[in-house]
Amino acid sequence: MIIFIAVLALGLIGFILHLFLSKSPKTLYRITHLFLLYQLAFSVGLASLLAFYGLTFMTEFVAVYSGWPTCPFEKLLGNVNLAFGILGLLSIWMSDDFKFATILGVSIWLLADAVTHLADIYYNQNYTPGNAGVPLYTDIIIPIILLGNFALYKYLKRKHRLI
Repeated sequence: MIIFIAVLALGLIGFILHLFLSKSPKTLYRITHLFLLYQLAFSVGLASLLAFYGLTFMTEFVAVYSGWPTCPFEKLLGNVNLAFGILGLLSIWMSDDFKFATILGVSIWLLADAVTHLADIYYNQNYTPGNAGVPLYTDIIIPIILLGNFALYKYLKRKHRLI
């Protein structure tokens, strides 16, 4: 799971470098917009593509890590990750409506996954790192960050009449 934490950290580092190396004014609107783009690219795009790879080509490892049995549904979940990975990366160039649809879809999915992880902890005492560790935390934190950041971005955009 260290690779997912590294991806999230790289997204944050890339955002900070972009912000401070850019000659553009560092307004709250610009900061919010840049942060949103980096979150979509890294926390949704790249992280989902990595999950796709693991679920599709490393099924045994993922099953052991999560404490769940290997089954064909891993590859189906890999396909969902592939879709959101592509949507996250495409969001960089697409409209706000596209960004919001991507954020809403991935947020519903991740929060529902968090409920499933919590249920597995409660009913099966599954405390493996792939169930009760990083995946559980990111399934909750990423939607909160994405939805909150998008709401602030849209508010600032309207406030400055940039729509």
